[in-house]
Amino acid sequence: MKKSLRTLGVSMAVLAFTAACSQQQAAREYRSSGALPVAAESPLTVSAFAATTATLHEANAVAIWGGHGAAGSGRIYGSGGTSGVEVYALDGQRLAQVQTSGELKSLSIVQALAGTGDDLLVGLDVSTPAVVMFAIDGDSGALRHRSVAGLDIDGPYEGLCTYYSRRDGQNYVFLLHAAGRIEQWWLQGGGSEPLRARHVRNLSLSSEAPFCVTDSATGALYVAEKEIGVWRFNADVEAEVVPEIIDIVKFGTIAGEVGGLAVYRNDSGRALLLASNAGSDSLHLYDLQAEHRLIGVIALRGPGESGLVNEAGGLAVTAENLGAGLEQGLLVAMDSDNGDAATNYKLIRWEDLAGVVPLDKAGVAMPLADTAFARVPSALATEPVATPGDAADDPAVWVHPVEPAKSRIIGTNKQGGLYVYDLDGRVVQYLEDGQMNNVDIRYNFSLGGQAVDLVTATNRSNHSIAIYAVDQRTGILRDIADGVQPTGMLDTYGLCMYQQPETRDTWVFANDKSGLYRQWQLLDAGNGRVRAEVVRELAVPGQPEGCVADDEFAILYAGEEDAALWKFSAAPGGSAEGSVVADIASNPALVDDLEGVSLYYGRNGSGYLLLSSQGNDSYAVFERNGDNAYLGSFSVVANAALELDGASETDGLDVISTPLGDRFPYGLFVAQDGRNLMPPENQNYKVVSWATIADVLKLQKHTGWNPRRAVLRH
Repeated sequence: MKKSLRTLGVSMAVLAFTAACSQQQAAREYRSSGALPVAAESPLTVSAFAATTATLHEANAVAIWGGHGAAGSGRIYGSGGTSGVEVYALDGQRLAQVQTSGELKSLSIVQALAGTGDDLLVGLDVSTPAVVMFAIDGDSGALRHRSVAGLDIDGPYEGLCTYYSRRDGQNYVFLLHAAGRIEQWWLQGGGSEPLRARHVRNLSLSSEAPFCVTDSATGALYVAEKEIGVWRFNADVEAEVVPEIIDIVKFGTIAGEVGGLAVYRNDSGRALLLASNAGSDSLHLYDLQAEHRLIGVIALRGPGESGLVNEAGGLAVTAENLGAGLEQGLLVAMDSDNGDAATNYKLIRWEDLAGVVPLDKAGVAMPLADTAFARVPSALATEPVATPGDAADDPAVWVHPVEPAKSRIIGTNKQGGLYVYDLDGRVVQYLEDGQMNNVDIRYNFSLGGQAVDLVTATNRSNHSIAIYAVDQRTGILRDIADGVQPTGMLDTYGLCMYQQPETRDTWVFANDKSGLYRQWQLLDAGNGRVRAEVVRELAVPGQPEGCVADDEFAILYAGEEDAALWKFSAAPGGSAEGSVVADIASNPALVDDLEGVSLYYGRNGSGYLLLSSQGNDSYAVFERNGDNAYLGSFSVVANAALELDGASETDGLDVISTPLGDRFPYGLFVAQDGRNLMPPENQNYKVVSWATIADVLKLQKHTGWNPRRAVLRH
């Protein structure tokens, strides 16, 4: 089941007001606890140790480059309006000016561009408009213009920021349109290859948002909506769009317009969001380890000056050791009132800030564990389903008896029917037979003295079990149910099949949202059709959906979406008592909902159990045997060469080890894609060669499994 907040059905203004009240209350409680010695309205003052040379035109945005750890080699890049990029040493002295054709208003750095290791400086020319890029020389920090193809924009833009995704290992640029649209662009190429970009999705706010910053460690995009407040989005391109308000103008702790943003994160786990309260010439510090709780408000003063830094727009901060005096990092803030001189940037040692703000009373600093999963690129996408919204759900792979390359992927459309795809992803059949939710297949069922391949699916339109025979030449489905086969359930949901390998007796398991499972035996009705006869019941504590049966060991694996994966006997006379295979509480790689589950049949009874962890867009792999040990997880990510997006918010999945032609010589994995992005279309199914998954996770590549010849192993 998909999460309930699939679209923004709640007014963002209401979200903002509600969260702002919470932020105000949290700030009051935190100040009263002694963490803040004074009220937020009386900011603590931190003095800069240096200021940059006055800009040649107008200071706007700023970025810090660490110089790859060489002491003193770092650089500060400031946007100088019509003077382009101004390059400063760490003491503020201007070293160079790099001219651009228009007015530069925003800057951000890409560190170690995916696949090349190149560092890039990315800027926004608001007059053209255009995104400009520079390669950063690794030794000197000097800039060299780089062209980028495909990043064609039009209209008024306000700002940008860059993002590295730990989920897919790719780099992105977020562009902020004046109307509140937030565009996410995928940055590719680099090194000896031309840079190119591809638009992948839009986010939105209701008004002008000129500043943003990202935190790769948590996959967060923070956006300053000028007259509203600070928002947080999930920055990963495959993520669900559910914005969270961090603080709000007037009703929260921000007095006036919100300005620049920056994220400080050090190796010990201290993580802070800095936001400019431009209307009161102060900076707010929010603790990322404590749900963005406000822990400090500071005002910045220039070196040897009595005046405060005014309306700080551009902000940049780093926790890198930049050399003597800057071991804990550096904060740089744009100052729009530099006395009689032109605007400039003020430089603040982080240790000076930490000496004023009681960071030791903030939340416990916790270094983030490396939760990035193995990445496998999608190899194939099916045609999208015809119905918009949450429609595609569960796939099953049918193996052609003679020509494996002519095998089929059968996929449900829970808003209308059942699809049959070829191994190029093309639709070869669509049956508008009802709201089909889950589907499964078994082979060599005896019907009228003939061996028939059976497909069954849960039909939520009439709470029944649909039954089809597969034409063994074409893979086309034919309804062979002996009339409607009712489940007797209030809300029929998931389904899987089980077959005894020696007798070929075949059963169907179906569940409903109460946790109930029923098991039916499929029987020859004597008229060329199949009927279902219920044989037993079992249950899991909460709502289930996905399940799979291991025919060779007579085991049923049943998912409980919000909690665990269970194991039961699949035999009709077996015990109804189950045991937990894996649960969300004890395995941090699993995030609810737990959805599709399937079985990889390996050599000599070995193999793997695969489970969709919908909450973090990943797929967990467990041993088939013994105590089902957890082996690792993978994500299906975009394939730049094929221009395919990855898979996310997956409901159902299937995997098979049988070779399926030259394209899939070791079988394949197929998953429902809840967010079909490239191009943005209705949901579909993404396919990955099993060899790709096996190689990254060091799993076996077995070619001896024939689903028509299962072996009894218990």
